[in-house]
Amino acid sequence: MPFKLPYLPSARANTYELADFAEILAWKQSKVSEREIISILGRTSDNSHNDGVNDDEEETTNILPLVMNEIDRRLNACRRGYPFELDRTGTVLHYRQEDESSIASVVYRYLLLSTRLNMLTNKLHRGIDGTKVLEKLAAHVIKCYLGSRAESIVFGTAKSGGFQEKVRFLCNSLNEGAGFRQLDRDSDINANDDKLDTVAWIPFSDKLSGQLIIFGQCKTGSSSDGLESQLQPVSFAKRWFIEPFLVDPLRAFFVSESMDHKFWKSFSVSAGIVFDRCRIVDFCDNFEIAETNLWTETAFKSFNIGDLRETPDPKSKPRSKSKPRSKSKPRSKSSSIIKTNPKSE
Repeated sequence: MPFKLPYLPSARANTYELADFAEILAWKQSKVSEREIISILGRTSDNSHNDGVNDDEEETTNILPLVMNEIDRRLNACRRGYPFELDRTGTVLHYRQEDESSIASVVYRYLLLSTRLNMLTNKLHRGIDGTKVLEKLAAHVIKCYLGSRAESIVFGTAKSGGFQEKVRFLCNSLNEGAGFRQLDRDSDINANDDKLDTVAWIPFSDKLSGQLIIFGQCKTGSSSDGLESQLQPVSFAKRWFIEPFLVDPLRAFFVSESMDHKFWKSFSVSAGIVFDRCRIVDFCDNFEIAETNLWTETAFKSFNIGDLRETPDPKSKPRSKSKPRSKSKPRSKSSSIIKTNPKSE
């Protein structure tokens, strides 16, 4: 089961989940060491089951150098925008509080939380929908990526009204497609955005069709859920435009997580140009962060360092009642871990 707050990473957590966990702890506590992470996850295993505790701790100890290597990779990939830093030993992660108000720091921490919070049940904070923040961020990032003459819109909010009005506005903005037309004329229009979240393009001064266009889709959380191949610009135009594109648009997929690079190539084949957490931070210059910062700070206060909460493991077997258990010592305050605050806004 993926690592999701307010639970802790399971014994099966991968390098990327543990790197996110280390960042969250450093953010909460100003810094965190490898030894602390081993201790915390060791207590998680101890509370989960007695058998194999030493094996779990040894596995965690062995994987932590890979976690620190992943953190070092993120530092370089974020182009001076990474809000954490490793000490000289490479075993202690520090939160760069002095950079807390910078655009890159706010954006990175928003993406971190929107990966590890449950964005189905915990996306609203201070009345702000965290999934919509990513759409605005994606529109800004793709425009920065394409250069100073590029244009971009968030498809769902750029124009008020229904789906037809949004498609007409898109066609007018692009000078392509000639307007709205429904392929199945006798059917009801059930599409909300038809998987399209953001569009970017580089217009020519002659305003003629035939230009570089990118259709983008956004996904918070830690799984793409198979969405990476669902947005098909040519099919979108066939269903909803009067005229097809002269030049097929490219596709882009924006994800809040720092992706597992073992699957990067195959995922890119399905998704198009992939903007994961570090790539988004790399091109977030001059993004307006007021709303993003408000959501992030409020979401961050929705969980505390508190009592241990184990990750539910559907594969674990119930503990045998006949097996005696040794009495555990009372937990000290220093052994407390993640706890949800029910009074969060």
